[in-house]
Amino acid sequence: MEQTLQNIRDYVETTREDAMDIDNPPHVDMEERLNETLKYLHERVRNQQAELEKLRSESSSNALQTPSSNPRERLKQLKTIKTAYNQLTPSKPDLPTPSSLLPVLLATRTIQETIMTSKSTIPTTHSTLSKTLSLLAREESDLADTTAISTALTARLTRLRVASSTQSLQSPTDLAREALRGKQSLHRHLERETTALRNAFIAFVDAHLAPLLAAEELGGPVVGELADVDDDVLSAGFSAQGRPAKQRRAGGDAEAKAEEKRQRRIDEIWGPAATAGEGEQMSEKEAAAAELHGLVEDLFNALLGGLGSGGGSYVMLERDSAAARFLVRSRIAVFHPKDAMKLRLVDFGRTVDE
Repeated sequence: MEQTLQNIRDYVETTREDAMDIDNPPHVDMEERLNETLKYLHERVRNQQAELEKLRSESSSNALQTPSSNPRERLKQLKTIKTAYNQLTPSKPDLPTPSSLLPVLLATRTIQETIMTSKSTIPTTHSTLSKTLSLLAREESDLADTTAISTALTARLTRLRVASSTQSLQSPTDLAREALRGKQSLHRHLERETTALRNAFIAFVDAHLAPLLAAEELGGPVVGELADVDDDVLSAGFSAQGRPAKQRRAGGDAEAKAEEKRQRRIDEIWGPAATAGEGEQMSEKEAAAAELHGLVEDLFNALLGGLGSGGGSYVMLERDSAAARFLVRSRIAVFHPKDAMKLRLVDFGRTVDE
């Protein structure tokens, strides 16, 4: 074995001393060296095949093929193998000549295989990296949420401990008085918030929603299909196709008749509710706003148990109005499953009726 290693070292030293310039060799010289290498390899193949045929022809019938079950025969086989190994070990390995291009070709093939393997693993590595980064981002988000929850719980526990230690030093009368003050403060806060929300709702209905509801009542498009509707459009009305009618400018008796027709139409749709205080007639916008305000108030009262028509929290409708349809489309209210003239607010603590 030591002799084999020494032969390899000698070969490396020989090739190093006689280094070949393989970066930019002349074309003709490269072809000649390739042909020589190819001839050398063919010759080696022929020699090996000849030696193999010679060994086959000289081998006896009881040549080593499988281990013998007889211990003595098995020992003889091992000795034969050992003798062959000892005879072949000192022999000099058959290495290519220093001028051969075989080492260069073998190195080139190995490099190409390495490059192809690396290229094939790039997409897999990229996909794995993307999945890992996505998982890392998700884990970081979960960690941030967990940290926030832990911080909030810790602060809550601290407040509870402080409150518990404080209450343990107070008398029952003081605790009751403090609880009453807290309820009263919460009640005042809720009243302020309710008033602010009510005022905002009234302002939104009067400024934006009422004209759209009036347009739908007059045969125009449903709420949401028109961005804005002014008083002139409501006064002119809508065609049978739901389009705004042409606005005609008239004076004298014609204008008075048009106004009378308009008020008659308002009375037919909205009824006595379209009359404001002191007998003053409302416009379409004002009538629609008053109807929606009244309907929402009735629904709230019914939900709280103040009003109703014997149907629980349902309100009995006088007619199929655009205001009622809008509340249903907005999922604010629902019709009775068996009576479309009954309406109630959605109890958001329960499941919405389909």
